[in-house]
Amino acid sequence: MENMAETTLTRRSFVKASALVGATAAFGASMAGCMQEAPQEQAPSGGGADEGLVRMKTSCHGCIQMCPAIAYLKDGVVVKLEGDPDAPVSRGSLCIKGLNQLHTMYSPRRVLHPLRRAGERGENKWEVISWDEAVEEAATHICDAIDKYGPYSFFASVGGGGAYSFMEAMTLPMAFGSPTVFEPGCAQCYLPRWSMSKLFYGGNDQSIADNAVQEIFRPDPDNKAEVVVLWGAQPSVSQTAESGRGMAELRAKGVKTIVVDPNFSPDAVKADVWLPVRPATDTGLLLCWFRYIFENKLYDEQFTKYWTNLPFLIDPETKLPVKAQELFPDFQQTTPENTPAYVCYDLKTNAVAPFEFSAPADAAVDPEIFWTGDFEGKTYKTAGQIYKEEADPWTLEHTAENCWLDAGKIEKAIKIYAEASVAGIANGVASDMTESASQVPLGCMGLDSIMGYVNKPGCTMTQYGAAGAPPTKRPVTYNNGFDGMFSDMYGIGAVIGMSDAENEARAKKLGEENPQQKLANQLLVDRLGMKDHKGLYAWCHSHIPTVREAIATGEPYKPRVWFDMSGNKLAMLGNAKSWYDVFPEVDYIIGQYPMLTSFHIEAADLVFPVREWLEEPMVNMTQLNTQWLQNECVHIGETVSHSIPAAQVVAKCAEKMGGELPGLKPGYLGSATEEEVKASVAETLHAPSWDELVKDADKYVPYVTPASEYFHYDQHETVVDDGLPAGFGTESRKIEVYCQILLKLARTGYPFCYPEPQEPCEDYSPICSYIEPAESPLSDEEYPFVLTSGRVPYFHHGTMRHAALSRELFPTAEIRINPASAKELGIEHMDWVKVTSRRGEVHARAYLTEGVHPKTVWMERFWNPECYDESQTNPTAGWRECNVNVLTKNDAPFNEVYGSYTNRGFTVKIEKSQKPANVWVEPEEFAPFLPTEEMLSEAQTKDVF
Repeated sequence: MENMAETTLTRRSFVKASALVGATAAFGASMAGCMQEAPQEQAPSGGGADEGLVRMKTSCHGCIQMCPAIAYLKDGVVVKLEGDPDAPVSRGSLCIKGLNQLHTMYSPRRVLHPLRRAGERGENKWEVISWDEAVEEAATHICDAIDKYGPYSFFASVGGGGAYSFMEAMTLPMAFGSPTVFEPGCAQCYLPRWSMSKLFYGGNDQSIADNAVQEIFRPDPDNKAEVVVLWGAQPSVSQTAESGRGMAELRAKGVKTIVVDPNFSPDAVKADVWLPVRPATDTGLLLCWFRYIFENKLYDEQFTKYWTNLPFLIDPETKLPVKAQELFPDFQQTTPENTPAYVCYDLKTNAVAPFEFSAPADAAVDPEIFWTGDFEGKTYKTAGQIYKEEADPWTLEHTAENCWLDAGKIEKAIKIYAEASVAGIANGVASDMTESASQVPLGCMGLDSIMGYVNKPGCTMTQYGAAGAPPTKRPVTYNNGFDGMFSDMYGIGAVIGMSDAENEARAKKLGEENPQQKLANQLLVDRLGMKDHKGLYAWCHSHIPTVREAIATGEPYKPRVWFDMSGNKLAMLGNAKSWYDVFPEVDYIIGQYPMLTSFHIEAADLVFPVREWLEEPMVNMTQLNTQWLQNECVHIGETVSHSIPAAQVVAKCAEKMGGELPGLKPGYLGSATEEEVKASVAETLHAPSWDELVKDADKYVPYVTPASEYFHYDQHETVVDDGLPAGFGTESRKIEVYCQILLKLARTGYPFCYPEPQEPCEDYSPICSYIEPAESPLSDEEYPFVLTSGRVPYFHHGTMRHAALSRELFPTAEIRINPASAKELGIEHMDWVKVTSRRGEVHARAYLTEGVHPKTVWMERFWNPECYDESQTNPTAGWRECNVNVLTKNDAPFNEVYGSYTNRGFTVKIEKSQKPANVWVEPEEFAPFLPTEEMLSEAQTKDVF
């Protein structure tokens, strides 16, 4: 890409530069480092003359991840952005989501002062009020509701993109003694993969976009990655400058890739094998991989025998692994109490025998992985045999027919993966949005485990950082995954890997130290939807459809006052109209965001202004062993850090309640002043103060952990203080490919609901099992297409639809449809179509491509802030026109563990249509979104508090 000139932020230049290259060149940044290093004389110099510009280190927060960046300021205005070449993975890259910041931060749509509704909800009429008034008003409504209806009348939410608050959203309702909080992502985005990895083996998950997968991008020569499987992930789009760039470099180095994705994504274009699986049938394909690998003995036999629990005998009645003392009462266990002995079929003696944990070389038995037999009149199977039987129907041919794939390509992909010395799966968000949200990560991690692709250089299931340091004690997994540091809000919980006696002693000690534990445990039990979907306890979130139902019916209690901490909920919540319909049931709604969205217009009564990422001081996520600063480059209006509005309102409520809140006293409510925020950032980066940090940023940023302390391998083999190998942080000390703790979770809530158990529900599946989507194109004649979704590179989640640059490049929603199907419907490329599901209808432009199956369509989420531009004759809130979440399915069946509803893999019908009246598509139309002279000259204020 050419060098880019200095930014020119005017409407005239934008409209004039209305082609892709022209619009991008309006930004002072370059997409450096996308492939292998160019010779120095060919490398771009960084774009334009920098004389007279102030250079500031910062980090982009345009998506869930971060990329170190450099901002250039002139007269207090950011005029250019570029990637930081010292970043070890992004290496100077910055994608369009980052570049959008110059349009979103200086957007005329910015909310710069607190706003109070001045008309009816939906009228988009507001008045500016002072911070003191806003805090007072919010606190008054919260306190009045709690006085009248009790603490459960308050609830909070977060998510939708652009938020820096997460823990604060969870702790906010708890401070008032309420259990209700939700996020449109959560069970539909990352929680299932994150949480399942903790239950499965106590380690990192396989998410590439959420920065869990780092090892494959390590540049050292001992990184032996040979194969990366992108399963429902597209890093080239989701996280373009970091993992997208990293994947491009891996391919350039000869690493083979397999992409499992219904859509012909940019990663699929470059893949050695692309498997366009029928949406939401991934578990069938996973079971096919298991079958082929088992049948052809491609698995790592030694690793599977001694480091997984597949050789364990399973009790046919309890479905749990059999412990040695159950079949051999006189057995004398030699391992510690926190490391149980199980039972296997021993090939040395050809008999059922106790199986104690040890190093493979010290094992007393040679366990059979696949076995069925009788012992004392009862028939047992090994966990491996149960998995094998589950996979047996999934031949190459059956899988190809069911999943709309080519059998030869399935086999080719499996061989590439299984015949490598070092490989790994990167499991993306797609499965989180289906009923199979827990089964897919079980399958993906299970495959890597039986292949022995664990804790090796170049594998995706490899631990790093403090969590990956060589252990000195038997590994354990805390119920919340944060080493127990938030027991004040999660409740005590059990620690996986501790013995019963150890957990009892811990619970007694914490209960004595914190008398609020009884309340914390009660909040766990009363959280909406938790009885059936207990995996939500991992993030302390409620089940979203159950929250909506409680608002509508008042059962079992009615949430009445809502504090939303980010995003456009009408664009991000499944079946958006079902939420719009219950807004009148909520008495008062508080929002905070950098701009007004559909949600704020339709629902909010009060809005706090918060910062864009170029204004927000924080320590963002890491790249490999480096930690970076997100700097306060500018400060516009009365905007504040994202933790401040809630912290200020909590303080005011406490004052009104006589100094004490009725709920918990969690230690992570967030900072109430900018000074606290900045002090925390400085401390994390090991600087003496914020002033010293920004004065000498090159000294403190990045903070580098020595590679020898950050990257470690084969941790499970390290001998620890009990004389045994460390193993893994599970009950058996092995990777639990047969995930027994899911059965305990369903029956009692263990490990989260401990010592007080939760009411039981139907058992959760401990292995990957197939679920046919509830709305299936195989049987649905009225709605013949199956719709799936994903991201495009121009936006993240619900953000940036008011960024003029991205809207020129991707003006409105598109639905990808196969040309053969389009021809049958009389639809041509870029025609407007109406897309209808059983829940609603929206419009999009048809993008004809062979990159989707004839019965599959692909549509990105969208919403249209131009619909309430002041120029519109009949303005709307912009969420009904092109929003895929008008179509999505938020009713049962849900994922059994996490309650995930169906954002992908439901059926629709399509017909030719017309463009909705208020939707913009031409470059000139987006001129009102461009920064104005007023915004560029807005006072750079000091801290509000």
